[in-house]
Formats: sequence, structure tokens, C-alpha cells
Amino acid sequence: MLKASGLSRAHDALPLFADVSFVLGDGDRVGLVGPNGAGKTTLLRLLAGRDRPDSGSVATGPDDRIGYLEQQPATLT
Repeated sequence: MLKASGLSRAHDALPLFADVSFVLGDGDRVGLVGPNGAGKTTLLRLLAGRDRPDSGSVATGPDDRIGYLEQQPATLT
């Protein structure tokens, strides 16, 4: 189970999204589509716990894990 409640996030004082709420149950499948800059990656980073929302919360079931693979892998130096 993945539950998002009232997620909001802005970038440079411009809102990307506001008050996003949903629940995904075991076995659910979803797609996330939208134009560049719409906040898709930001939303996924919030759901994975990589970033914090400006408001709202994300919760998972007790035995659930969220995996996240960066779009641009870090380069080794």
C-alpha cells in the first residue's frame, strides 16, 4: 500500500502540484505522464523519500518498500 495525502511542492516559488492525494493497493499499477517540467520526477522522489514535500505526507504498508532509480546516475570521480 502506498498512500499520499495532500502532497504539495513548489519550485522557485511556482507550484508544481498541490494537494495530491491517492492510495495504491497491493498489485495496483499506474502510469505517470505529463509534459517536461510538470513535476513527475519530483513526485516520484517524494514518494520514494528522496525529497520532502512542502506539505502533506507519504505512508507505506509495514512490509512495503519503495525502489527508485535516478534518471541520471551519479558519475564516479
